[in-house]
Amino acid sequence: MRYTLEHAFNVDEKIQAIATIAKQAGHQRDFARLMKKAVELLQNEPQGWGDPEYHSKSVEGVVFHALLRPVSFRYVVYEQVSAVVLLNIRLYAEFQ
Repeated sequence: MRYTLEHAFNVDEKIQAIATIAKQAGHQRDFARLMKKAVELLQNEPQGWGDPEYHSKSVEGVVFHALLRPVSFRYVVYEQVSAVVLLNIRLYAEFQ
């Protein structure tokens, strides 16, 4: 099953900021591959990729976190409508 992928406010800006850091470190291609893999995982197996944090009380969703070194992802899966919302992305270590 393929999930629809959306993102929260400011996620685009965070991705661009990390892309700039990756480019400055000479890892622009690595970051592009990492993001392609993340999108693939979020659209095809979000529950199998990340670790669950908690179930939302207001809607039927589960919040997850996942890693693709050196980037961390936080997202929510809405199983009833086959949707994923990327809540946050951050660089937690340096590109090497």
